[in-house]
Amino acid sequence: MRNPERTMQQIDPLAAGTSWDVSVFISISTWSFAVFVSVANFPHTSNGWLLLLSVVLFTAAIVVHLWSSAPRNAPYRRVNYSIFVFLAISAAALQIASDGHGYTSLTTMWGPVGLALMFAASSGYRSLPDQHFAGLAAVLALGTVLYLDGRDENLPFGALYYAVSGVSLIAIIVLGQASYTNKATRILRAWQKTMAESPVAPSLVGNPELSLPLTEQPRAFFLSLLESGRVTEQDIQKARSLSQDIRAQLVELSQQTWVERAGCTLHDPERVLPQLDLSAQSSISALLSGLASFGVTNIVVSLRTDPVSSKLSFVIQGTEADTATKSSKLRTDMASFLRVMYVVFEDVRFIDKDGQVNVMFYYASS
Repeated sequence: MRNPERTMQQIDPLAAGTSWDVSVFISISTWSFAVFVSVANFPHTSNGWLLLLSVVLFTAAIVVHLWSSAPRNAPYRRVNYSIFVFLAISAAALQIASDGHGYTSLTTMWGPVGLALMFAASSGYRSLPDQHFAGLAAVLALGTVLYLDGRDENLPFGALYYAVSGVSLIAIIVLGQASYTNKATRILRAWQKTMAESPVAPSLVGNPELSLPLTEQPRAFFLSLLESGRVTEQDIQKARSLSQDIRAQLVELSQQTWVERAGCTLHDPERVLPQLDLSAQSSISALLSGLASFGVTNIVVSLRTDPVSSKLSFVIQGTEADTATKSSKLRTDMASFLRVMYVVFEDVRFIDKDGQVNVMFYYASS
């Protein structure tokens, strides 16, 4: 189990997975804009090598961001965010230094605009303090570069106004996205706290089909009594037999784990399943339900303690009922379930080959 953080990605993994599509669109559009402007103005730039280096660093920043924000690489780690911010700020600063025209314009200076758009694309993946620190670093760094760049130019309102106007878009976007993230995070955490006051553990939620053997035969027996209107000695013996069968089935159900009640086979020789907290149980229970609903049968859940890391190692195996189904389709169908697993557990792997489905991950109990 990963340590929870006040990020939208960990509080609401499904919404963060959806926002990744938006992040990809903004990132590619911003990169295309930066490259187009750089190529168009390359003959007029003051230092072509600095401009080329800025494009390279900006490309690296976008690659780091897209890789880190991808659902299968969740959660977006602080060290990755720091690398992304450093590369993006460096790229913007070098682009400003390479221009040297002494005025801010979309036709020549894409650095501040590109950085602001990338901050917007990364909104929701890190906590509020991280976004504030990143925005402050960007405003101070680019503001300094813009001020130094404008001191030797004949500017209408001076170098200070030139610097402030150049970083104003960054400040507006960072403050806006941080405020939204903070408000949305508070609402989601309040909702989770309310729901946690009366939690329902997966072990208390059984498969509806489990109740059929307990009710089908007694129902038929009582209907036959109503039709006959009398109770014979055979009816008494049958009632005793049904009572014994129901009692035996109830005892068997009481000894089953929530995994077995979900219709799966459990291999837990070390009996470590009770170490899972409610969030982990809910995530795995949802995954098992998803696999079953998309035609995966004979599901076996195996877990053991890893001797090196002391984490719980999980292996979930199953067989696709329709072997003609492509593995990519099953992965697409299971995308929403896997996005939650990527955030909650560590080293999650989903393998579907030749009709055999394997899901492997680690759980670190707190």
